[in-house]
Amino acid sequence: MKRFLLFLFAFTIGSFLFLQNVTGQVATNSGSGLAANYTSLANAITALNAATITSPVIITLTGNETAPAGTGYYITATGTAANTLTIQGSSSTITAGANSANGSMDAVFKIVGGDYITIQNFTIQENTVANTITATGATNTMTEAGVLIIHASATNGAQNNTIQNNTITLSSVYPNAVGILSTSCSTTSNASPGVNTTADATSTAGTNSGNKIYGNTISNVAFGMMFICPPITATVFETGNDVGGTSLTTANTITYGNNTASTAPWNRSTAASGGIVYRNGAGNNMRFNTINTIGTLSIVSTAILISSGSTPSGVTYTSTISDNTITMTNVGITTITGIDFGHGISTGTIVGSNNNLTINQTTTAANSGAVTGIKANYASATNTCSSNTMVFNQSETTGALSGATTGITVAGAGSTLTTNSNNITINQTGSGTGTITGAVIAINSSAIATTANALNNTIVFNSTFRL
Repeated sequence: MKRFLLFLFAFTIGSFLFLQNVTGQVATNSGSGLAANYTSLANAITALNAATITSPVIITLTGNETAPAGTGYYITATGTAANTLTIQGSSSTITAGANSANGSMDAVFKIVGGDYITIQNFTIQENTVANTITATGATNTMTEAGVLIIHASATNGAQNNTIQNNTITLSSVYPNAVGILSTSCSTTSNASPGVNTTADATSTAGTNSGNKIYGNTISNVAFGMMFICPPITATVFETGNDVGGTSLTTANTITYGNNTASTAPWNRSTAASGGIVYRNGAGNNMRFNTINTIGTLSIVSTAILISSGSTPSGVTYTSTISDNTITMTNVGITTITGIDFGHGISTGTIVGSNNNLTINQTTTAANSGAVTGIKANYASATNTCSSNTMVFNQSETTGALSGATTGITVAGAGSTLTTNSNNITINQTGSGTGTITGAVIAINSSAIATTANALNNTIVFNSTFRL
């Protein structure tokens, strides 16, 4: 009996240790010929990539895993509107794999040209043991993206995908860390500046259009999200991307910030740290998101930015940046912008309404950087920036704060300009030898427009000294 009990005890301990070392259990709905179970998410995705998609597929990870080293989960399968592909966690944490040195496209999940794929309900995190070198040279080992959406070729984009209800945490000390990165201008082997100069999408089919980013919590990153696409034309038009949906139930929460400009070769926008950044982002939706800076920044920063490589041509679109809550804190002497629509065209529509912005600026040196709540001074058929609430808290202790402070600017060509029912408060304080000499403009709607409305706005200006 004693020997039997010892055997039973050893067997139980061995079984427990075996279960503890399993990297994850994966179940599927057996769609498109997949097996009912796999020993790891990596194996299930390998099978998915090899399958002929004839029915919806659902892959569920019930444990935790470390992503494959070097490649991450590399997804090339393509679904359809009827036969969708869902990869989901169940209280599952995915840790980035060990990255090789000098990479610039390392990601935990990579959707490469795939369509109708959903990635949801994961906690995605940097590998703080294996990936520790933040220098942006040949020795760098950090993870660039929690989720990477990238086209497979110039004519095969990753479209109609959904990234939702994930928690993504990387490393904000790395200036190229992005929670969710989408590019139709690069390749997955994009390792050094210049290699992606011919990788731009050459047709709308090659763009990453129609993707939905809902309900994610992203923190400890230099950029919350970045979308990079070629110049907008009638034949190459990346559009229909939706960040935040139509209510708070699908909103994203982003906390971002890094005081070193990105050096990644895929960052065609040359953007400094930002919450949501588009390059050539006409015709997309960003609503109901909460965006905060990490601590205090000292670099040029825009919470939501459309950075234009060139003016759109030959298209009609609506760009909507509305219902967002933004808090920015900056101690530098640089330009600060809450929302920037980036570019325009006479057939475009700009909507920037119902946003709640707080911009805190504290400087201890002479500062000529401009501060703007909403910058929408671009060509449009209709430009509406109404019902926004903005609070600017600015202080200067040494030298002059000489940069202009503007609540909303819609100055520029437009047929109909509307800036109604905004509530703008500008608090400025000078102390010590600090003075504030910059222009203060609540709403700038100067333009040659057919119709310009600026009605029922509330403007409060508080100053502790005489200008």
